[in-house]
Amino acid sequence: MGLLERFQDKLIALKAQGRMRLKHQLEGEKAPVLTEAQVAAGHPKVSVESDFRGLSYGARVTTTFGWVWMTLVTAVFIVMFYATANGTVRINGRLVTEPAWWHYLELTALCVPFLLVGCALTMSRYRVTLTDDQIVIRWRVIPYIGWTWRLVVGEQVSVRLAYDGTEINGKPVPAVVMASDGKEASFGSMLKDDVKEYLAGVIQHYYGLPSEAQPSVPPSEAQPSVPPGIPPESPDRQG
Repeated sequence: MGLLERFQDKLIALKAQGRMRLKHQLEGEKAPVLTEAQVAAGHPKVSVESDFRGLSYGARVTTTFGWVWMTLVTAVFIVMFYATANGTVRINGRLVTEPAWWHYLELTALCVPFLLVGCALTMSRYRVTLTDDQIVIRWRVIPYIGWTWRLVVGEQVSVRLAYDGTEINGKPVPAVVMASDGKEASFGSMLKDDVKEYLAGVIQHYYGLPSEAQPSVPPSEAQPSVPPGIPPESPDRQG
């Protein structure tokens, strides 16, 4: 076998391993089974609230990269604000020696998007509300700014920790994935692993473990139907 053939075989093997790894990541792991005592004990990083809307669990997203980002953006904002106040900043190519109020407004508007990115990685919160007919996931960067999505609940709900497309430094990270009636919703890929495991466990505990699919009997192995009143033939009488 030549060098080219060995390289092709190695490439095919790597592709097969990659497909198997991706399949395993997409299938994920089942949510941990929590006891009543574990659910009642709670989690130090997860808040619980019960009201007319349902049972809600809340958790905050915090990452090291987010805090580094916030520190750098805040430092740059302070330096630019100080330089603007001293009249040593060029705006649109022109040196502004006597800044007006709108110059500070422009500076603030420039920094707001970068600050929001930092807030999303350090202070944003998930709030998952469980009811009998739907699961509502709310993600808020700051109060009243964020996204909300829902999953309609059917007869049963399955929860697992699986890859939903999010990667950190090129490494896939699992999220809490919920499925019901052929539809899925996911959240929390940036949460800490212990928080994700606890949330997956309490959600599955709330809706109960999904029943396993009953194995079907092949038609060839099924018992032949016998009319009422006629006893089935014994093996030595057949034929």
